[in-house]
Amino acid sequence: MAFTPSVGVIGCGSLGTAILQGLLSAKEPKVRPSKILASVTSEASAAKLREALPSVEVHKGENEVVAACDIVILACPPNLMSDVLGGLDKVLQGKLLISVLAGVSTESIKKVAGGAWVVRSLPNLAAAQQASATAVEDFDQDMPAEKVDLATAVIEQFGGVVLLPASIMDASTVVCGSTPAFIALFLDGLIDGAVAAGVPRNKANAMIAQVMGSTTALLGEQKASELRESVCAMPGCTIQGSIALEEGGVRGTAAKTMKMAIEAAKKLG
Repeated sequence: MAFTPSVGVIGCGSLGTAILQGLLSAKEPKVRPSKILASVTSEASAAKLREALPSVEVHKGENEVVAACDIVILACPPNLMSDVLGGLDKVLQGKLLISVLAGVSTESIKKVAGGAWVVRSLPNLAAAQQASATAVEDFDQDMPAEKVDLATAVIEQFGGVVLLPASIMDASTVVCGSTPAFIALFLDGLIDGAVAAGVPRNKANAMIAQVMGSTTALLGEQKASELRESVCAMPGCTIQGSIALEEGGVRGTAAKTMKMAIEAAKKLG
């Protein structure tokens, strides 16, 4: 039986909107919200959201949303967390507050959110397709089992979930939340190379997207290094392309990318 809570999303930028889409479009949902509310900061944003998701009740303020909902998903810019939650401690009392803010610790949120049960997570934009990789901080040991089950059901509706200790949440935020952008940048280069060789861009894009799906399936069964070695087992085009990548320093650049992004994530809260 699916859960039927009322759900509110505070902040509907790219990630907040993706979360709303994931909640609304799941074919076999574990959570069937009795109603979904969202808060935005401008009339333009409200109009855009109403047009895109007409079943969502949109407000230009947090108070009405928080008061009306069993679950609050916090998706505002990280630096606005205190401003957004300030003064809402009483109305948040006992509610489930799921944060998707990069770089903002659970303890920082608890200081502002009063008696809310706080869950820290970081999905990515694939939440809209229920295909997110979502890092979730280990649940508070004092959290009631029904709250844990409800939070888990909500977050699993966005895709896969990995439970992690608080000490590595900043790093995992980047791994789960930022990696799609890094991969997209690399794939854009591969697509340009295919276009330069005469492949129509739309065809190259479609093939690369399919290959990414195939690669994801293979990585579920073996390590990345093992997959690379198996594809490069024979002399030919793949090993030559791999040599070009190594000469270009792609491995070191990828590692540096993660390192710098993680350092930036630590400064967001």
